[in-house]
Parts: sequence; structure tokens; C-alpha cells
Amino acid sequence: MTALRTASIGALIVAAGAAQADVTAEEVWQNWQQSARQLGETQVETGAQNREGDTLTITDMVFTLDEEDGGLVVRLPRIDFTETGDGTVEVRMSESYPVTITGTEEDGAEIVIDLSVEQTGLALTVSGTPEAMRHDYEAARYAMTVESITEDGAAIPAEARFALDALRGSYLSRTGPDGPGGSETEYDLAADTLALTIESEDRDETGAEQAVSIDASVAEVALSGRLALPEGMEEAEALPEGFALGFDYATGPALVEFDAEGPQGRAAGTARTASSAVQLSLDPARVAYDSSTKGLELVLPEGPMPFRIEVSAAEYGFGIDLPLGADAAPQDLSARVTIDSLAFGDPIWDLFDRNEVLPREPATLIVELSGSARLPRDLADLETAGAMGEAMGETGDEAGGETGGMPEAAPEIESLALDRLVLRLAGAEILGDGAFTFDNADLETFDGFPRPEGRIDLRATGLNGLLENLANMGVFPAEQMMGVRMMLGLFSTTVGNDELTSEIVIDEAGQVTANGQRIR
Repeated sequence: MTALRTASIGALIVAAGAAQADVTAEEVWQNWQQSARQLGETQVETGAQNREGDTLTITDMVFTLDEEDGGLVVRLPRIDFTETGDGTVEVRMSESYPVTITGTEEDGAEIVIDLSVEQTGLALTVSGTPEAMRHDYEAARYAMTVESITEDGAAIPAEARFALDALRGSYLSRTGPDGPGGSETEYDLAADTLALTIESEDRDETGAEQAVSIDASVAEVALSGRLALPEGMEEAEALPEGFALGFDYATGPALVEFDAEGPQGRAAGTARTASSAVQLSLDPARVAYDSSTKGLELVLPEGPMPFRIEVSAAEYGFGIDLPLGADAAPQDLSARVTIDSLAFGDPIWDLFDRNEVLPREPATLIVELSGSARLPRDLADLETAGAMGEAMGETGDEAGGETGGMPEAAPEIESLALDRLVLRLAGAEILGDGAFTFDNADLETFDGFPRPEGRIDLRATGLNGLLENLANMGVFPAEQMMGVRMMLGLFSTTVGNDELTSEIVIDEAGQVTANGQRIR
């Protein structure tokens, strides 16, 4: 069962501005059934459907989803769709209902999970048109509790509960312009807190007992997204025109407390973060992803190591923004990696520096890149991806003749800039920036790779001090220090007390120099 389908099911159960046109109770119910059918092999059964006045009542609804690796059954005792007279429909559902999830393990064991869902104080209003229905909802609490787990009929001791407090949001579903097969969904959700608890006891393959306890809480949860599916999406061999996926997720402070015990021992600790955020977008033209977590604090008083583990970071994250669609003109791209102020507790430092020779300062690595590339073919096309994979597995002569050229489908990098480089480690710092352009017609100067032209400027402080400390620790013999410093002197310029600069240049002829010293 894919995450996308699971998210859609959740939105349907929970959510299944003002109205610009009227919707009726029957239209809302029909829309819910149509949305359910889009999830796959589904079936919706009801005990009865009764219309009385302005209210349509559905009783004993059973929603079933069957897939190769498992299934899902949701049983709702009652749903009331009430027309309010202003073009909207208010929906009331049973405050609690059961859900059953089934699956098959790799060894063939049948897993059955029985859940109970509680939605306290749920208020759901549907507005819009039959082709574009908007669901606005809020609830004091939405919770899912594991009632039982069985494996081949045998009970597994486990308890779990997931809850959202002060929940509110909206869910908009509209039929796309491509006909009945096309659709577009937009949603947003916010909650004051998210809480998760797990208590589990089991035995491993050898019969040894193992137990896990997790208690997590997250504040200020907010997520939103958009999914546009054109008609014929399932048969497409590439991302079709009209497809779009967007996802944004953010939280405030979070805390996870965990305790696990098994044959290998006990692991217990806490993890805190001040905030986190994730953004994702995908369409036939581009893909972009960005994540950031701030204020990490990880503490393991007990764990796989015979000492206390402490790790913290001001921020860590990763981001990319890449073109996917073919275009004869260069298209922008970018990437970044951020590990800011990564710090370890003294027990970890003592593993390799018990005498405290190195400054125990937080480490930082920040790399930010930007550039442009030309795409001869769509990278989202499965045939293109397959051709690139085959070409990368071939030898140079097989892939591109004697020059070992790039495969025809591969992107051609036109330019690449190092917008920012920050490296801080053990008292030393290296800063850098620069930019290169690439001649994709010249694959001979650099043996099958496009010839670069440009420069990088580097600035270093504390590097000599770090080398001396490493020599004092015995990382390399002290008598090699002279040779190392001579090499630094050849490719850098001293501008202050333990301050160096270096300029690396690749000219139009392919010659590489460092501070004027030719190295290629």
C-alpha cells in the first residue's frame, strides 16, 4: 500500500471559503464514493441509504481496499449529509469506528491490525460544485488506537496511539479539464499538537525477548499539498502533461523519548528539535526538494556504546532543484548541503583524542551550488532513464566511441558555480566560492568529460595549527610536517597569522594552476 494512497484514504475519512455554487447531499456522497474508487481495488457497501427532509443518512457503511500485499476495511456506523439551505452540506459521522488492516509478511505470515478511530467534536462542511468540492473541517481531537495485532492468529503484545489535537484544515477535490479521468486535489492541515505512543513486546527469530517503547510529541504541525492527475496517468511511461505534485510540511518543537531492550542490550534516550520543514514539488518540467531541521539535541545515556552519547546541531538539511523536461536552452539547477554547528559530547571525542589536543569546537559543512544544464531528452521518461543506466554501465568505446563520450540522453552541464563553501573542523576553517563553464563539444582535453573553464577562490585559517595538532596526535610523523608545509606553500599564499589563500584556475586550454603554479 503506497504512502500516497494511505494519505488519500486518511483525507477521505477525515475530510471526505464560502460556496460559489450549490452542492446536494447526494452529490457529496457520490463524490466520496468516486474518490474511494480512485484509490484502487475498492468497494463501498452500505446497510441503508435514507433521505428524510434535508438529510441523507448512510448507515453501516463498509469501505474495502484490496491489494496484493494487503488490504484495508473501514466500518462507519452512520453518516448524515444535511443540506443547510445556503448551498453547503454539513456532514456528521460516528465519533468512533473500527478499521482493520491486513498484510502478508515476506515469510508468508498473515498480519491483522485492528484499530479504533476517534474524532471528537468533528465539524465538516462541504461547499462548491459537484466538479470542485471543498471540505472544511475542524475537530478537538482525531486519534487512532491499536486495539490488537495478530500474526497467523497469535496475539502480539503491542499498544500504539496516534493523536492530533485542535485539528483544522480543508480538502478540495475537482475534476480536471481532461475529462472524468483527470482530477486535482488540494489539502491543508494544521494541529496544535501531534502525539504518538508505542509499547511493544515480541520475540526475535531466536526466541529472545525484545521490547520497544516510544513516546513522541510534536507542536505546531502544519502541512499542505496538491496533486493533479491527468487522464491516463497509470498507463503513461513518463510524467504526463498536467501532472503536478506539491507537498509542504513544517513543525515547531518536537520531542521523542525511546527505550528498547533486546538480546544485544538496552538503548534509551531522547531526541529534540526546535523546528523542521520539508518542501517537495514535482511536475514534468522540474523536481525540487528541500529539508531543514534546526535545534537538534540527541542524548543516549544507554546504547550500543559503553558510554553516554550526546550529539547536537544548530541545523542540518539538504536541497535540490533540477530540470526534468527536455529543452535546447540551458535550464537552471541548484543543490545544497547544510550541517551547521555539529557537536559531540566528550566521550565521543575521547575515542580518538583522549588528551584533548584538538579544539572541541562544533563542526560545520555548508555547500551551495548553482548552475545550468541542457537536457536533450526528458529525464522523467522511463525509456530515457533506462538508456542512461545502460550507457553508464558500458565502457568508453561502447558508450561513445574512442572519446568515451557521454550518453546521448544525458544532461549537458553548461555551468556550475560554487556559491558558498564553509568548512569548520577542529579549529580550522576553509571558505570558498567560484564558477566554471563547460565546453560539451570538447571531450578530449579531460578524457571524456566536458572541458571546464573558470576559477575557485579558497581562504583557510587555522590549517597549520590543525596539521601540527594531528602530528602531535601521531596521525602522521612529525618529520613529514616540513613536506606538508612546502606543498601548502606551493599552492597557497600566506596573508596573515595562519591565514592562507589559494586561487585554482582552469584556462581555455585546459591548464590547471593553483596560485599560478601549474598542476596540470
